[in-house]
Amino acid sequence: MKAKILERLIDEHGPIEVTEQGGEVELHFGNQTAQSAWRPEQPEQLCFAYYRAMMLPVALHPRPARIGLLGFGGGVLAKFLLEHTESSIHAVDLRPALGPVAARHFGLDLDHPRLKLQFADLSAPDWEPPAALDLVLIDLFDRDGMIHLPNETVARLAEAVAPGGMICLNLWRNHMPAVVEAHRQLSAHFHPDALVAHVPDRLNTVMTYRRDAWCPEDLENGLRRLTRESPPLRRAQGQAWQWLQPLRGQRR
Repeated sequence: MKAKILERLIDEHGPIEVTEQGGEVELHFGNQTAQSAWRPEQPEQLCFAYYRAMMLPVALHPRPARIGLLGFGGGVLAKFLLEHTESSIHAVDLRPALGPVAARHFGLDLDHPRLKLQFADLSAPDWEPPAALDLVLIDLFDRDGMIHLPNETVARLAEAVAPGGMICLNLWRNHMPAVVEAHRQLSAHFHPDALVAHVPDRLNTVMTYRRDAWCPEDLENGLRRLTRESPPLRRAQGQAWQWLQPLRGQRR
């Protein structure tokens, strides 16, 4: 069955297309790669497995009051976090056209009191991230693949992470030079032994960094918090927990 086109537009950065097939609504940037997806009839489920992996830091942090989303897409993660956590969400993206698209096709309330949506170029030397972020979730892709951030931007992001905070990013393993570069950049500001989750049957790897080394007690505390989460968040995190790789000290 051919996908139905719900909306197609072109902004200064290229095409934006929203399609629907089999009950799933997807966002595309001019190619077959889906940038966002959700099922309106199952709004409490995260379609992408890597979305679920990016929910792990929500359990690993004792109380994430402020979450930064770098890479907004269709607003699927913002919507899920607003509905299933009490966190404030500060989302940043380059393309202003995505705000109305997220409202029209992905169910996001742009006027939600805990949502701040900023459209800006993260690579610009004058861009400043919001301060005191407990979690930073990075999902930066365009039609050509992973977006590289300048060292200066990564340094400013690191300064914006609150004590005890974390940076989590989605990577494509088939772009290994970009993966190595992202790890180099973040290891300059955080402990180099990231917490790694390999998404099965896909090329996504989600890596979570913080200033201190990870230890088994962190995972035990996260699992305890998981039991107190809302059912949709618990389901998402519970599945992703199985994808975590052994900590450095546990490897053989």
